[in-house]
Amino acid sequence: MIVSIILILLGVLLLIFPWFGVEEPARLLYILFTVYAGMKLIEYIITKAGDDREDLYTAIACALAAISGIKYIAYEPTMVLSMTLISWVGIMGVIKLIKLDYFHDRQDGMFFVNLTTFSLFLLLGILTSVNLYYDVIVQTLILGFFFVVNGLLNLAEDGIRIIVKEKLPKIKK
Repeated sequence: MIVSIILILLGVLLLIFPWFGVEEPARLLYILFTVYAGMKLIEYIITKAGDDREDLYTAIACALAAISGIKYIAYEPTMVLSMTLISWVGIMGVIKLIKLDYFHDRQDGMFFVNLTTFSLFLLLGILTSVNLYYDVIVQTLILGFFFVVNGLLNLAEDGIRIIVKEKLPKIKK
């Protein structure tokens, strides 16, 4: 839950950067991906929950996204930004699908919670990637909004898992 709260704070930080005159959304996004990768790697090392490698895969996806944009930042920044974000959303979608399959195979009620957060994440990620063709201030605000909502989805998923995991019913065949 701490990582989700930090992700929300990073999104809020992106939202307030335009007030301070920082108008480089691409660099901010790659820095955010680097910080997110580090947080997820630390979370994976600390928790190591059996066969669950979602945090490790997320750290790798964020690191790849951070590295991918640095080389191409001199090109069309909006296109690189959009392609980086949609690629990251796609990789994260695969990671979340693996988690969905895990819950479905074990007939865990968390399947429905994860399905909902997966659907919202995918929709929001695609909409954000498509709408990055405005000026840099709007790009930064859109990215901040995306990461705030992503953090809220992760926080809700973790909170539900912690609070009511024992009370969720098994899936009926």
